[in-house]
Amino acid sequence: MRIPYGFTLTSSGTLEINRSEANVVRMIFDFYMAGASLGKVVDMLHAKQISSPTGKAKWTQLR
Repeated sequence: MRIPYGFTLTSSGTLEINRSEANVVRMIFDFYMAGASLGKVVDMLHAKQISSPTGKAKWTQLR
């Protein structure tokens, strides 16, 4: 099972909100809802040096 970004899998097997990642999800949502393209969202994440879900510095535009 792939854990969605913004969540952590607990030892009991349930999903729990990961607070630091949830803040990034909110930032992505707000930026996108303000009219930013996916490319601009990716640029913003790179500029803020926020690591991707895989832990790498590079985000992609994959949905």
